[in-house]
Amino acid sequence: MQKFNPKQNIQKKRGFSLLELLVYIAILSILVIVISNTFISLSKGRGQSQAKSEVHSAIRFATELLRQDIKNASVITTPISGGSSSTLTLTRGGVTIVYDTLGGILRRKEGIAPPVDVTNSSIFVNTPTFTRIENTNVVFSATDITIKINMMFSYNSTSPDWNYSTSLQTTVNLYAS
Repeated sequence: MQKFNPKQNIQKKRGFSLLELLVYIAILSILVIVISNTFISLSKGRGQSQAKSEVHSAIRFATELLRQDIKNASVITTPISGGSSSTLTLTRGGVTIVYDTLGGILRRKEGIAPPVDVTNSSIFVNTPTFTRIENTNVVFSATDITIKINMMFSYNSTSPDWNYSTSLQTTVNLYAS
């Protein structure tokens, strides 16, 4: 039979010392902080990337639609020669088309149909400026009409992680005689 030794039994049940426990807690705290900072950085980067992508997508779509309408227009009514306007009115194929903004959304109205949103509510478009520039060639009895387009597109978010804005500045020519 084995003899009972109280010292041997105490040594087997011995746990962590206070110093060891503090070291483990410090190491665990550092790991949690590093992992959470990495997660926050990745989340912020994803948000900025998505905001940038959506803004650039809206700009490409709006630019292509405006280019097609202006290039195929027979008449541009607004803005008038040498002037600027926050709306663009043109006639394409006998149908009047109007571009404007309402509540930060770029809209396109064709004929008597209700306006159709070109951008969605996640993109805010500041008031656009359409400027008409005309160059008349007397020799050929022709007038070259150019529409200069300036707009600011912003991602519509209250989070600073998702803030992104950029401007659209382009020109489109319409040749009219």
